[in-house]
Amino acid sequence: MWSKMLLKRVKFVNKKVLIVDDEPDMHHLLKKFIRKMDEEIEVVSAYTGEEGIEKYRKMHKMGDAPSLIIMDLNLSGRKGIEKLDEHIEGKDEKMSGAQATAEILKINPRATIWGYTAWFSSYWKDALKKAGAERVIERSVPFHEVAKMIKDFLEKDKNFTGHQTF
Repeated sequence: MWSKMLLKRVKFVNKKVLIVDDEPDMHHLLKKFIRKMDEEIEVVSAYTGEEGIEKYRKMHKMGDAPSLIIMDLNLSGRKGIEKLDEHIEGKDEKMSGAQATAEILKINPRATIWGYTAWFSSYWKDALKKAGAERVIERSVPFHEVAKMIKDFLEKDKNFTGHQTF
């Protein structure tokens, strides 16, 4: 009888978050506030889109993918907007957050990705939404509020979501 059981769309949620951002200070601050909210949340860091994709691919393959990915839009490693258009459009040497989002969703279309960017009030934020980010958060939102959003997301989806067919 158990052999007839089929599981569909079951998503097991762990307390793991992948942060993809080119600024080490952002990793430090987000980790600090996330761990302050819940010490059991594991935070994994990636500093480029390429590194984020590779880390996600390995964790997904091992069955231990993060429940949430926090993605910056500008992963160029540069400050300012002088070549940001080229970066966001994928015309420079480094992958943008929008490109990394799209690639991760090719690995797992059910991955949950939130953008967290200083470019929220510009048309560039739309690139993250178009790529598949479920939510885009303005970088001016205080770290403790972002950490609370993350904790609430992980708590809401504890154990699994989806449905089972027997």
